[in-house]
Amino acid sequence: MINLTKRSQQTELLDSGKYTADELHRNLYELELINRYLGGAGATCRVLKKLFKSENKTWKIIDIGCGGGDMLRAIYRLADKMQVQVELTGLDLLPEAIKYAEQKSAGLPINYICADFNSLEHREYDIAMSSLFCHHLYGTDLRKLLRVKSQIASYWMINDLHRHVLAYYSIKWLTAFFSKSRLVKNDACLSVARSFRRHDWHTLMQELSFTNYKISWHWAFRWVVFAKSEGIIN
Repeated sequence: MINLTKRSQQTELLDSGKYTADELHRNLYELELINRYLGGAGATCRVLKKLFKSENKTWKIIDIGCGGGDMLRAIYRLADKMQVQVELTGLDLLPEAIKYAEQKSAGLPINYICADFNSLEHREYDIAMSSLFCHHLYGTDLRKLLRVKSQIASYWMINDLHRHVLAYYSIKWLTAFFSKSRLVKNDACLSVARSFRRHDWHTLMQELSFTNYKISWHWAFRWVVFAKSEGIIN
């Protein structure tokens, strides 16, 4: 039985760079399926749906570490259904991920940027979000991401995995049977081992002196951290 008391620091294949463009594209395709059918997209959209209802405006949203852009496409579908105006931007450091995201989002009003999140410090958004990105970061890098989000946006949110033994073995067995991606088969369970528990988020928020936040658990094994950069969340 794996010990998940602390976050694993074992490197994922996705972070190693040891893959082809086709392998990355297959990885991004399967991650979209995982987000769609295992609740990742739904968790983000439930939080945004409530926020969209709070104010009639054009919401400027950036997804940091957007990968293949599937979360932005889900947000676009939600906004279109609710007749809410949005300006959507995806940022990722991997050129091949941006290329894939642009192809999959063809015809949709979504803008993509290939850059590091540190380049965002002088931009302004209503919402800065990330999904399945924070578990790739540790220490100073993770703290820097949260500080940048709080500087560039009125609200910021994180959707990431819950470090739990059931989540670890469930996705390990599921991807072993159904995945055709070498990266997904290796990284899916490792992502769980590198991810978070509720106390990890509370500790991090306290270290950074963030007080205006909520942490909510969503099926299947997702945490959503939602914060307001100024004022109190009611």
